[in-house]
Amino acid sequence: MINFLRGTLASIEKESIVLDVSGFGVEIYPTRALLASAALGEEMKCLAYMQISDAGLSMFGFASQEEKDFFLDLLQVKTVGGKLAIALMRYLDLGSIIDAIRNGNVSMLSVPGLGAKRAERICFELKAKIEKKFVGLSAVGISAVASFDSSVTDALSGLGFSHGECARAIAMAKAQAEGDVKWTEESLLKASLGILQRR
Repeated sequence: MINFLRGTLASIEKESIVLDVSGFGVEIYPTRALLASAALGEEMKCLAYMQISDAGLSMFGFASQEEKDFFLDLLQVKTVGGKLAIALMRYLDLGSIIDAIRNGNVSMLSVPGLGAKRAERICFELKAKIEKKFVGLSAVGISAVASFDSSVTDALSGLGFSHGECARAIAMAKAQAEGDVKWTEESLLKASLGILQRR
């Protein structure tokens, strides 16, 4: 089974991206976070899940292990397939989805392509699992980190760096951090800029 993919982003389509992996154009259906870090012509790496169904083969891409784990949980919900699950995760960030499920906010999950009945089923079937499995993840915290990433990317882009360079630097800064770092916008910008300047 394919765990991750690394390649050059060849194109960004309406619902998918195409990654050039050693000469093979792999179509990937991305989450909101993965799409936000995508930059044409830049190298990118993503966690992946390949699904084979009656409709054929589909590849789904994720920016983090938490996203992939949550996607797999969504697939366990009756009548929710891969395309529908990824549509929800492309429309809303992980923090917002978790927050909606915890609070039973069905209307927030009723995004294009996902009706109220299915949204209600997702809340009902995943609420207990979310409380146990994602107990260490704060919806507010996830959203805040995501907003930090966006703000830091904008700041670094203003200094002349590409979106791909910014995304890699932010990811490297987080990976190199020691212990449970409580990031602020300023500290993440400083750490990411330091990596870019060294390169």
